[in-house]
Amino acid sequence: MEQKAIERLQAKSPEEAIIDQISRDFNLAPFMAKTQFEQMRRYFEQYLGLSRDLGQMTLLAVSADTPPGCALAACPRVAITLTLDSPDDLEALRLGVAALRRSKTQRLTVEAQEQGALLTQEDLARLLCVSRSTIKRDIAYLRSQDVAVPTRGQVKDIGRGVSHKAQIVGDWLAGYTFSDIKLRRWHSIASIGRYCDDFLRVIRLHTQGVDLAEIRICTGLSERLIREYLDLYGKVDPDNPQLGQLLTTPHSATKDLAVVKRGRWLK
Repeated sequence: MEQKAIERLQAKSPEEAIIDQISRDFNLAPFMAKTQFEQMRRYFEQYLGLSRDLGQMTLLAVSADTPPGCALAACPRVAITLTLDSPDDLEALRLGVAALRRSKTQRLTVEAQEQGALLTQEDLARLLCVSRSTIKRDIAYLRSQDVAVPTRGQVKDIGRGVSHKAQIVGDWLAGYTFSDIKLRRWHSIASIGRYCDDFLRVIRLHTQGVDLAEIRICTGLSERLIREYLDLYGKVDPDNPQLGQLLTTPHSATKDLAVVKRGRWLK
């Protein structure tokens, strides 16, 4: 899509429209209007329980704990919040409608899994207003690019595999930039940075002799993800520049400098 069209879509977002209206109604500078908007949004979340962001919706999806072979009509469901429209979508749209749809597919399935649910191909077809065959082709393409798309069919048939977070951290350790990873994994720069920060927190605690149970309490991460991060750390080359530089830089969370363990990075 053309650059000018993308810019027009950005200007038409509900958030920008409200901020513009506040600015005109109260004769405020744009940055002051945005501050007022953010404050009011916090009030709505605190007092009315309206915690969803713009572009999000609530959906009942099949619980991830449901065993395979259970008829969908009999499966327990959980309420989850999905981001149907995100600022990242405009970046994907620059590469075309198919890229936008695939970006949404990846994000929706991961968001559902992180909240204890698994979307089906039918769920995705309904949410994205396309046929199930289109969803199947998109999922096949994403998985051919080693992009995590945790649908109910995949997870229950072949198991969970390595999480998308560990895959992203693995890319970073292998030398990819955040911009490269964004294109490879269909995640925002902010999400990539957060996963890498979590990885470093786990490794810093590990190198200080903190056991897995305590790391889980300190970080709030799942035991499975911590194990995946520790497994990555055990395979990293001792001369890895990303990890070596960050772990040998003094940090408030560590009293002494950490030392990279010797190991082998598996490509």
